[in-house]
Amino acid sequence: MRRLARWAFALRLARREWLSGELSLLTLAVAVAVAAMTSVAFFSDRIERALTQQASQLLAADLVLNGDMPASEAFRAEARRRGLRLAETATFPSMAFARGQAVLASYKAVSAGYPLRGEVQVRDGQGQVHAGRWAPAPGTAWMDDRLARRLGVRVGETVEVGGRTLRLAGILQREPDGAMDLYNFVPRLVFNQADLAATGLVQTGSRVRWRLLVAGSPDAVAGYRAWLAPRLPRAARLEDVEEARPEVRTALERARRFLGLTAMLTVALSAAAVAMAVRRYLARHWQPVAVLRCLGLTGREVWQVFATVLLTVAGVAGVLGTVAGYGVQLALTRMAAAWVGDGLPSAGWLPWLMGPASAVLLLAGLALPPLTALRRVPPVAVLRNEFVPTRQGVLVPLLALATLLGLSAWQVGDVTLAGWLLGALFGFLAGVAALAAGVLGVLRRLPLRPGPGGRFALTGLARRPWLAIIQTVALSVGLMALLTLTVVRSDLIATWQKSLPADAPNTFVINIQPDQREGVRQHFRAAGLPEPDLSPMIRARLVAINGKTVRPAAYTDDRARRLAEREFNLSWRATLPAGNRVSRGAWWSAGSRVPQFSVEKGLADTLGIRLGDTLGFDIAGTLYRAQVTSLREVAWDSFRVNFFVIAPAGWLEGEAASWITSFRLPPRASGFGDGLVAAFPNLTVIDVTAILQEVRAVVDRLSRAIETMFALALAAGILVLWAALAATRDERLSDLALMRALGATRAQLRRTLLAELAGVGALAGLLAGLGALAIGAVAGQQLFNLPLSANLWLLPLGAGTGIVVVIAAGWPMLRRLLRASPLDVLRNV
Repeated sequence: MRRLARWAFALRLARREWLSGELSLLTLAVAVAVAAMTSVAFFSDRIERALTQQASQLLAADLVLNGDMPASEAFRAEARRRGLRLAETATFPSMAFARGQAVLASYKAVSAGYPLRGEVQVRDGQGQVHAGRWAPAPGTAWMDDRLARRLGVRVGETVEVGGRTLRLAGILQREPDGAMDLYNFVPRLVFNQADLAATGLVQTGSRVRWRLLVAGSPDAVAGYRAWLAPRLPRAARLEDVEEARPEVRTALERARRFLGLTAMLTVALSAAAVAMAVRRYLARHWQPVAVLRCLGLTGREVWQVFATVLLTVAGVAGVLGTVAGYGVQLALTRMAAAWVGDGLPSAGWLPWLMGPASAVLLLAGLALPPLTALRRVPPVAVLRNEFVPTRQGVLVPLLALATLLGLSAWQVGDVTLAGWLLGALFGFLAGVAALAAGVLGVLRRLPLRPGPGGRFALTGLARRPWLAIIQTVALSVGLMALLTLTVVRSDLIATWQKSLPADAPNTFVINIQPDQREGVRQHFRAAGLPEPDLSPMIRARLVAINGKTVRPAAYTDDRARRLAEREFNLSWRATLPAGNRVSRGAWWSAGSRVPQFSVEKGLADTLGIRLGDTLGFDIAGTLYRAQVTSLREVAWDSFRVNFFVIAPAGWLEGEAASWITSFRLPPRASGFGDGLVAAFPNLTVIDVTAILQEVRAVVDRLSRAIETMFALALAAGILVLWAALAATRDERLSDLALMRALGATRAQLRRTLLAELAGVGALAGLLAGLGALAIGAVAGQQLFNLPLSANLWLLPLGAGTGIVVVIAAGWPMLRRLLRASPLDVLRNV
């Protein structure tokens, strides 16, 4: 047969097989796998393009010097000498006032020339939006919609910013360096830096981030960076367009990897469905192959015909899966809008090509070995009723494993990590399979007395144990993931909330100055509230351990490196704080003034600090050295004021400090915070309840995104069920025809099939409930330090959900078997 004629025949065959339904299951399995992979590919591609396009605008400059103090004049002079443009911002949290309302806001004081890159968008009182590069005029401010709504102010009205009254000149729509801020849930207010001193908000201990913005030619910026890098103060760092918003890039990269892991699970389950569907399809076509061999086609030509058919399936499924993946990605993007905004650029062309390519790779890896066996079908096989497949050796598992490893490496982005994860996945699936096999074995041996339908259902499962195990494993994984993300997640949140004391603090007050302590206490007494426990707080940097200079680069652990780079908040007190427990050493005696430190155990483990080590802290240029005499375990989730490092009272009192407190604010005193800030404008009152609501909203959005991906995993599990049912279709037809011939009614057969589906669903759901129960217990204790709690309702809920899902998915396929004529079936046996 000529090549062109062979291709035309293959396409006609593919069309006929598609119309007859022979290729439907195979196409659907490949499409689901492609949808899982391309949804992650589209999502990560759009995020990467957004980060690349907005890199310089995210900084509002080409280079930023970020520190806790204003840049020195020497740094500014050198930048000007190189012909660079400069601007400056100062960002800090504080309270904004208007119309008797007080709202926590993120303040940003900007200098003339801001922004150096990108544009500011401001809406005036007439609703017109103006874009450009300018800062608010002295005496005026911009605020975002959230802050304006909460304060109830309009353009032209005034707002109290510390000790300065500013007129609202416009509603801030966009600021370049405020875009894609992962923690930007606090309302924002921007004003001119010329008004900063008059506000009186910047005091000792204030948490202000000063940023010197630099822009110019690439060569000038690169030269200035090279000059500035070795002269950086310890608390400062440089940010450029390559490092713009590293926390956003890191968070989104982790999200992409996690979504990639769920996609890998879906691909693995879909691969099982593809393998069974391919095996069934080719097994049902060995006689047509023998006929083609009798008509003169060689084994190679037969292989090419069916390879073309499967290639056509890969193309169609690849396109359908890619389109579906793009739709899933749109849902993921909408759920992640809180982080990435609504203006993501369109995806590139590469994910559109990767979809069909991955479909071809998946089918090639799983279909080539059994397809190769068709080349060896002899013409005489047309006279046989059975065909014994030829041996395929180790080619099938090796090629399938290589295919899954390649697809997994693409999803995760790391071949080694993908290999470990794939091995862990296979180990988990093997464990679930062993458990399922054990349960099936126990069921067969139990002295149960089910009706005829239940007895025949158990017999059917016992005759096909491996198919039952495969179906159970695939469905239980998907169901377990969904149970974990819905019921277990809610249980963990509820358990965490219950673990908090009834009187746990829900409000923090920071930036209290020494001369304001008595006034703050008096304010509490006047409101009928208990006096708070005020704790001193000093900014310090760890510079030495046992006389050796602390070098952040010497630490390999990321958290240790960050802790070594940052400043600590030191405190002093005579008694052990509530919620703290000394795990090693001893707390100092009352009234002790001997220089010594008590260190939080987690910090000590991370930085390698041991009991008896000598630590050196730099506090405003003065070096303080002392031994570590105790290590403490701290209940950080108690919402009390806690510190990494504490010293005895009296030793550090000569240093400038601010004070902090936390307290329980009852609902009846909801206006207390506004009155406190009105009396002391420099204070910042933080309502932890509002922050917890924001955190819960973030968790919910992330969970919904993950649930979307695990819904694909459950769909893949259903495909495995369909593939297994399709693989046993002919055998089931013979069984049902024989039972009909022996007098069984359709109602009895219907009960038998429903009982078998219900058994598989109950077993899969029960295993899913057990897995979700175990994951919840481990996550609660190991990750969140919560008391052990078990929601035993997961077991019946999982079993019930499994029964509903399996019957709903499998009954439409099996129902058609009841319509077949027993005589017609038995004639073909």
